[in-house]
This record gives sequence, C-alpha cells and structure tokens, in this order.
Amino acid sequence: MTPNTRKRTHAVTEQAIAERRETIVAHAAGIISKAGVDGCSFGAVSDSTGFSIGMIQHYFRTREKLVHATVEFRTQASVQEWQGLYSEGTNAVERLHDLLTFAVEGDTTFEDAWGFWVEVYSAAHKDEKIRKHVANTLLAWREIFVQTLEEAVSEHLIHPFHDADALATLLLALIDGLAIQTLNGIYDHSPQTMIKTLQRFAAHEFGIDVTNFVERKQGIVPSLQS
Repeated sequence: MTPNTRKRTHAVTEQAIAERRETIVAHAAGIISKAGVDGCSFGAVSDSTGFSIGMIQHYFRTREKLVHATVEFRTQASVQEWQGLYSEGTNAVERLHDLLTFAVEGDTTFEDAWGFWVEVYSAAHKDEKIRKHVANTLLAWREIFVQTLEEAVSEHLIHPFHDADALATLLLALIDGLAIQTLNGIYDHSPQTMIKTLQRFAAHEFGIDVTNFVERKQGIVPSLQS
C-alpha cells in the first residue's frame, strides 16, 4: 500500500466517524425533544439509530458526554441556521420578518424544535455546561436581531419605540414565552397564531403597518403608521 493510499483511507475513515457521530447526536436531539434530557439514554439512542450501545459508548463514553455533545451540536447548528437566514434577506425589514417566522417555522417541526429547546432550557438550570451552550446561543441570536434592527433604523425602514438592544430582548422574550404556551397548548395557541402574534407585536414596536409587514414577500415596502 502506498503512502497516498493510506492517507486517502485515513481521510475516509475520519469522515465516516464524523458522520456517524453526527447521526448519533441528531437522533439524540430528537429523543430529548420528546423524552427530555433524562430520557436520552444509550439504549434509547441505540433503538433510534440502529447502532449498538457499545458503539455509542465508544464515541461518547458516558451519557453525560452524549447529552453535552448533542446540545453543542444543536445549538451551533441553530446559530448557523439563523446566520444563513440573515444573509438571505434583501433588506432589514425582510430579514426581521423571516427571523421571526423562522423562530416558529424552521427546518424541523415546531414540536421537535421547541420540544428540544424547552427541555434544554430546563436542564440548563442544573448543568453548567448546558447552561453555557444555551447562553452563547441566545447571545448569538440576540446579536443577529440587534444588528438587523440597527440596519432597519439606519435605512429609515422602521421607527421603533425602543432602542435595538431593548427591542431585541423583548422580541426574544416574546418568542420564548409564546413557544412554551404554544408547545403546551395553553390559550389554544398554535404555531400559526404564534406567528400572527409575533408579527402584530413586531409591527407595532417597529412603528410600521402590520399588513405591509406580513406581505413583504410581495415586494411591498413597509409604510410607517400614521
């Protein structure tokens, strides 16, 4: 076997390992969303992935390391999703609309996405590593909102009642609160009513007409409220 052949074989092996680890933590994230952090066991992940418990233990050693790797994987992926969404908008108001909508209708179902976050928020209270991942993610989300709000103000597209820092905090607090209510069916909330509530609140705080804000995909430029 030539040195070059050995190198290619090693590279494929490393890629296969990385893909297998990602498969494991992706399934573990789904388990957490439905059964909580305590329900994320080697046995549950083995049943979900079809991998043996021994293989999962080989990669993650302990259940705690598996949970931490899963939280790290999902929080980093979330930030990347939001950053990608931000880069796609043609103007700041369009970005704000899409960021708010994506908080409800993302790449995964509402139940899976927010089931995971609610369980992880709860676990963060007692686990410093999880708490750090959650805190870093929230800071990254908030920075994206702050940046977008500042751009919208500088472009004279919105005239908010609060500065960007305060308004970003309000928006994220509303998203989290409504998500918990919607996930648990409180007040008969659904993902659709959550989106409408976010849009109404945002339009009011931005000082723009809610109809134009909602219909921004038709190329309507949001008008200021009289």
